[in-house]
Amino acid sequence: MIRLDNVHFAIDDTEILRGITVAWAPRMLHGIVGPNGSGKSTLLKNICRIWKPRSGVVHINNQDCRNIPRKVLSAMVTLVPQNTSISFPISVYEMVSFGRHPHLGRFEGLRKLDRDRIEWSLKETHIYELKDRNINELSGGEGQLAIIARALATEASIILLDEPTSGLDIHHTLTIMELLGRLKAQGKTIVATLHDLNLARRFCDTITIVNNGMIAFTGPPSEAFEAQRIRDVFSVNVKEITSDSKKFLYFYP
Repeated sequence: MIRLDNVHFAIDDTEILRGITVAWAPRMLHGIVGPNGSGKSTLLKNICRIWKPRSGVVHINNQDCRNIPRKVLSAMVTLVPQNTSISFPISVYEMVSFGRHPHLGRFEGLRKLDRDRIEWSLKETHIYELKDRNINELSGGEGQLAIIARALATEASIILLDEPTSGLDIHHTLTIMELLGRLKAQGKTIVATLHDLNLARRFCDTITIVNNGMIAFTGPPSEAFEAQRIRDVFSVNVKEITSDSKKFLYFYP
């Protein structure tokens, strides 16, 4: 369970989150959508305590996030940031192994159980054959899968993803969304910001719409994309189209 109670966050005098109150149930895939600059990424960083709210409380599994030791929190919640770039040469295997750090003691090396988890993460993301490659040599989609594999290696029950499909081709986009569905089936709680509303509606169990740092809607996808709400939040019109018994959203000025 993730619950935010009246969370406010600001950088200097610029308020970014304005009284966010929302709860996300476990073992589900929750999508966050909203215009650029609406506070989606900031919301994720407040959940995992990269940034701390100015006021309000974030609860993780009914615990006040402020009272959870950093190393314990890192084993509970992991964040896959947007457009991660690695500026130094490192193999995919080494990158994924970083996910085991919350489970290691000071100066402790990888144990068999750590190596087993790393290999499982590589296989689960279908990049095991790339494990010896330099991560800087991978395509955008392969690199994103490596970063997700690192998150899986933590064994965290809560996975936060910031625009995990941004800039990817259709193949890797669907690969990642289908992977998130498998992780949900394994008991993970997943919260992902997404820019593609059709993708969010197809794969997510709930949709939370953030606008101007506030919650405009949270609930089932079937109710999220009401025409007036989309006009108010995104300044576009929307129509639901049915083709071959499948429904999708069509947006126009």
